[in-house]
Amino acid sequence: MELADLLIGLDPKVSFWLNKENESPLYLAAEAGSLKCVKSMLDQNEITEETGDETILSAAARTETGNILECILHKALRFINFRDEEGRTALHLAASVGYLEGVRCLLRDCPFDLVQRENNGGLFPIHMAAIGGHVAVIEELLSLCPDPWEMLSRDDQNILHVAAKIGVSDVVSYVLKNPELRMLLNQRDKDGNTPLHLATMNWHPKIVSVLAKDTGADLKLVNNENRTALDEAEYLMEAMPSLERRLTWSALKVAGAPKDPSQNIPDADKHITPPEKRITNYYMNRVNNLLLVATLVITVTFAAGFTMPGGNNDSDPDKGMATMLGHRAFRIFICCDTIAMYSSIIAAVTLIWAQLGDPYVMKMALTLAGPLLGIALMMMALAFTAGVYVVVNKFTWLGITILVMGLLFLMIMSLIFPLFLPLWSSNSILRRLSWYPFNMLVLLTGS
Repeated sequence: MELADLLIGLDPKVSFWLNKENESPLYLAAEAGSLKCVKSMLDQNEITEETGDETILSAAARTETGNILECILHKALRFINFRDEEGRTALHLAASVGYLEGVRCLLRDCPFDLVQRENNGGLFPIHMAAIGGHVAVIEELLSLCPDPWEMLSRDDQNILHVAAKIGVSDVVSYVLKNPELRMLLNQRDKDGNTPLHLATMNWHPKIVSVLAKDTGADLKLVNNENRTALDEAEYLMEAMPSLERRLTWSALKVAGAPKDPSQNIPDADKHITPPEKRITNYYMNRVNNLLLVATLVITVTFAAGFTMPGGNNDSDPDKGMATMLGHRAFRIFICCDTIAMYSSIIAAVTLIWAQLGDPYVMKMALTLAGPLLGIALMMMALAFTAGVYVVVNKFTWLGITILVMGLLFLMIMSLIFPLFLPLWSSNSILRRLSWYPFNMLVLLTGS
């Protein structure tokens, strides 16, 4: 600080000299949050058009330190009208970082900046706050902006469009809970896309689910390409889609989103695999994978049925009978192994029929086979625990250890089991049940 005072005292104008990054010492002091240094530079200089630093207020707006912003505005209020190289005002930058006090200060001195656009996308400060997920700043800006549906970017996008496109769930939830903002839900941008379209096209399953389940959402709306949100999801779906894409598509199906009956692929896009074929390929891959699992479960459980824990009797009158038949845990083993085998057999037969290639049959087969395989795997695990317990229970500590591990595993499986339920069923009960696995997958994938 002493060295800075010395240099400024020798030549006050050095405060405004620019380095190769076009940053002045005044800018760097503001960016570093040094209120004392900024005040010293401003006190020793007469701010004129020639000496004014057009970026100083931008640095102060991003810093959120002390009263630097108020100090600069008190010394030279005209700085409030300066913009950076991207055409952003200080209010844009303060809103983008969530600097609430700075936003209030700037609005007090120049409320007109509320309706200033930046150069790139024509975004207002309220759009910048939405991109950053700063709900408190949005509330402050809305207090002076009674018509947010008129605050549109150059692409005619409102704050809900922007939040849905970026994937800012806090802003989406805030808008949907605010009765005065709910009219933004079905508003279209210049391409005809609603916020649901944009969330779908950018693969944000959690936001798609929230928007699609809202009672005010019109799922039938089409964009300029005559596509509903579900049409867009299937049109953009890859041959081997990521989990986020599958979840996004599932969220729309669970919500009952329709397809536009007049939707056709343009001639220019004939080289692209049709959405129906991509979905069919996805189904077929799942059918083949589940069929392999079902076959393995059948093989294991079949072998276990003829390899009884403890062996069989070799002498009359119980020759061939299981030696542990009177043990309770053995009976549990037999029942669980039988359930696992028959469940997997039914699943396998269903999946074999699904290989005929009919999309409807594949869909129904997956709906049935998924839960059956989940039951088979749980029963197989329980049969293993019971079978091992039968042959080691004479050692009490070992038997208890086996039971504890088995019960712990079953608790984990009970949490995972809903993942075997279909995520796209139109049945109201299954749709309610699918809400849990859907959110669980969203949580696990960090979507």
